[in-house]
Amino acid sequence: MEKIIVSVDWCGKNYAAYICDERIGGVVLATGKTFEDLQKDAEEGVRTQIEGCLLDNDPIPEAIQRGEYTLEYEKRISAILHEAQQYTTLSALSRITGIKHAQLSHYANAVSQPRPAQRTRILEGIHKIGESCLAL
Repeated sequence: MEKIIVSVDWCGKNYAAYICDERIGGVVLATGKTFEDLQKDAEEGVRTQIEGCLLDNDPIPEAIQRGEYTLEYEKRISAILHEAQQYTTLSALSRITGIKHAQLSHYANAVSQPRPAQRTRILEGIHKIGESCLAL
């Protein structure tokens, strides 16, 4: 089974994804108001891309031609923070992580991307908030 990576961001009022995979001949873009809508759009976009490549006789791996692939969604920090804001605030996350609210806001709005260590702090902070809620 082939794995195709889908990078997911939150852009304004929608999820946005891009798939850049040479095996399927390039880039596929997808959007959706909900994550489920985004998944449907990404799946359809990949199928359409593969069909187009086959019609053009572009080389596509046999497994992908047979539909033996999965899409693996990797949410970037903007998408994660968007989802976390259903349950907490950036201010609370700032207090837990020690990352300035303004910087978290930049990450949430995809103005900038955190370094790996910052991303880990954010994810750990979200988990701490969740654990605190469970302990109530």
